[in-house]
Amino acid sequence: MTSTTLKGVAEEFAADIVLAEDITGFEAPQPHEVSEVLLTGATGFLGAFLLRDLLAHGLVVHCLVRGPDPATGLARLKENLRGYELLDGLDLSRVRVHNGDVAKPRLGMADTVYAELAGRVDAVYHSAAKVNFLTVYKWLRRAVVDATHEILRFAGTARATLHHVSTTGVFLPAEDGVPRGELDPTGPPEDLALGYTKSKWVAEQLVLEARRRGVPVTIHRPGQVWGDSRTGACQPNDFVWRFMKGSIQAGCYPRRFRLRMNMVPIDYVSRAVVALSRDPQALGGVYHQVSPGSLDAEDLLRLLRGAGYELTELSTLRWMKAVSADVNNSMVPLMRVLVDTEKTELAEFSDEITRERLKGAGVSCPAIDDEVFAAYVDYFVRRGVLPAPDQAPPPAPGR
Repeated sequence: MTSTTLKGVAEEFAADIVLAEDITGFEAPQPHEVSEVLLTGATGFLGAFLLRDLLAHGLVVHCLVRGPDPATGLARLKENLRGYELLDGLDLSRVRVHNGDVAKPRLGMADTVYAELAGRVDAVYHSAAKVNFLTVYKWLRRAVVDATHEILRFAGTARATLHHVSTTGVFLPAEDGVPRGELDPTGPPEDLALGYTKSKWVAEQLVLEARRRGVPVTIHRPGQVWGDSRTGACQPNDFVWRFMKGSIQAGCYPRRFRLRMNMVPIDYVSRAVVALSRDPQALGGVYHQVSPGSLDAEDLLRLLRGAGYELTELSTLRWMKAVSADVNNSMVPLMRVLVDTEKTELAEFSDEITRERLKGAGVSCPAIDDEVFAAYVDYFVRRGVLPAPDQAPPPAPGR
């Protein structure tokens, strides 16, 4: 294996990183020849932006959506786009909805439908994922690992290039503090903190093995994905946003809390994935969609205060007590994860290969500064997720 040897992988994962024998290599279509693509995860966060950017390239986009019929699937698709403020002005005439399930044989489709779709598409964008930081690996195996197997099998049937979305979570922190680059070793899975990141590591091994067999694949590893740098559209259940919302609800913030993550705007991630997929020289590579620097807890507090929220700094223990006193606080379900996060050193990432490849496409990552953060806050206020700063709970008493 590229990232780690099969011999060194724990038994729990070893059997899951054995790729089916019927998945074999084929010649990749050139990006300029691609006119129709399959997109998974279109009813998710990244999938919504990928749909927008793929349509902007004039492509016909086939979307795999769970549901009883295409009309219901299209309604789900529109509702998701509307929620991220992408629907207005978007021409959906080149969108084709197919009912199915990415984790089922033949993607949950009838044989004839599967064969017809495979005969039309020349590229697959696999962004579907079950993101759950509280679930153990075995409960994510079907939705992530089995799904990757089925997508690889479909790509082989269609002879379509696969653009696979993974995560920087497949890395452990570097003991020497050196940022992890695109070609650095990942795992081992047994040492990764979350069931989700373990499942993504296993899925990535399947894709790497398919690449060794000659399947044309590209792997993308986004960092912690935040909202659109222009409109502010963001997913409210993001871990860090729940942390900040919980602090606003409690009127306080943990002093000297150890939280450091690489936040990257969703519009950059989507544009980078699509741009790389249209570059013939990028095929077969591994790419990181990350920001130039990370944000820590002090940065987040500065941004919150800059947006107008008044928060009292308390010890971590007193902050946790204040949060836990309200069962409706957004952080209550994630307190265990938060405790583990403070104890865990997080990896830093580099993206030199990615940035060099994207130069010609004119795609670069915007910084998350006060202006971008204010757009995030405005979006959440519009959506009723956050109270406006002048309507937030008063700051908690301090000592």
